[in-house]
Amino acid sequence: MSSIRLAVDIGSSKTAIYQVGGGVILSEPSIVAVSSAGRKTLITVGKEAKKLLGKSASGTSVIFPVSEGEIARANYAENMLKEFFRRIELSAFTGAEVLAVIPCGLESKKIQRFRDLFSASGVSNVKFIENPIAVAVGMNAPVTESDPCFIIDMGGEITNIAAASLDGVIAGISVNIGGVNIDNMLIDRVEETYGLRIGAQTAERLKCDIGSLLPDDTTSTVINGRDINSGNPRAMQIQAKDIIEPVKLYVNKIYELASMVMAKLPPEVSAEIRKTGIYLSGGLSKLVGLEEYFHNEFALSVKVSPDAQLSAVIGAGRIMQNEKVYKKLRIL
Repeated sequence: MSSIRLAVDIGSSKTAIYQVGGGVILSEPSIVAVSSAGRKTLITVGKEAKKLLGKSASGTSVIFPVSEGEIARANYAENMLKEFFRRIELSAFTGAEVLAVIPCGLESKKIQRFRDLFSASGVSNVKFIENPIAVAVGMNAPVTESDPCFIIDMGGEITNIAAASLDGVIAGISVNIGGVNIDNMLIDRVEETYGLRIGAQTAERLKCDIGSLLPDDTTSTVINGRDINSGNPRAMQIQAKDIIEPVKLYVNKIYELASMVMAKLPPEVSAEIRKTGIYLSGGLSKLVGLEEYFHNEFALSVKVSPDAQLSAVIGAGRIMQNEKVYKKLRIL
């Protein structure tokens, strides 16, 4: 047996690492900051790199190496993963075994890019598991080889929607829609409605602090930005009900796509889903009112993950600890 066993989830917004026997040992933004001059040397990654987003000087570039669930810039992804491995002192171990979480239905050539990334980062023993299966186990859903459940995992740039069991994904999709879409819509909404230009980090905070599906939600927060007329800094207070439209646009699209997946399920699977309901995970599953909204739209019970952004990596880690399931599950 390997001296160290890790589950790794490299997402567009966050990278998480789970060590068997130790739990989640790293959770950092999937961001790299590099010097723009010359050979573009690495400055920092993760939380420190995110702090530079929208604030970096002309000589520094802030890069997202993973885009829409895929390896977009391999060299920067390698720098990032090597640094994360250094932070957990992976070099102190030999023969590490990794189970990596990937989007539902990812093409084989794109899976190979992840395999190449791990190999370049010093890990050759790597297997892959699709996100919905890992999320189901991470949320303690009543899933077995014959008992499926329905998963909606809403990430930063990608949403996974699937009916899955421990035998694999029965029907599912991954779509390039996520929290970043809401952030971009909020930037446009605030500028068009209030004449205030805000940055990506402010938009993300706005979404996380007061994002809501309740029409009369008066929860508020103060945001800072640049007045588009004067060019001067300006602050304003904004309420949850003022930004419900862009939030609802995203949620309605997810509902539409999930309904399409449900319509493709065999009758026996639909019957099981009727009993077990829907399992929500990912950062956006914490939107105020989302659980009730989906309950009303689907007419099904809805359960939200207590570990919204870590369900997949926790589930992959648990699967590695169950040798019977790990050996029988169809690992890519």
